[in-house]
Amino acid sequence: MSDITFAIEQQVLTISGSLTRHTIPSIWTTWRQAISGDKVTKIDLSDVSNVDTAGVALLLDLVKEQGLSGISCVGANQQLQQIAAVSGVEGVLSLS
Repeated sequence: MSDITFAIEQQVLTISGSLTRHTIPSIWTTWRQAISGDKVTKIDLSDVSNVDTAGVALLLDLVKEQGLSGISCVGANQQLQQIAAVSGVEGVLSLS
């Protein structure tokens, strides 16, 4: 069972739960199918409780798959903001 869920509605990707290397493998196939088929213009991270570098990589995968130069991410917790800053991707993942 996954500790992470996501849905795309009206071009907003909403992610809930723990976005870590432990949870991502359980959603990987569904994730790849969803992001290759549905346009996403914003990511809502308000219900993400935990994130690690694998979670940041998952978000960057979306940016790459969608052919974007960056994406607006709302509700990013401090943990995600710190990882993005240290990784140098806060410009790609516009976090608020």
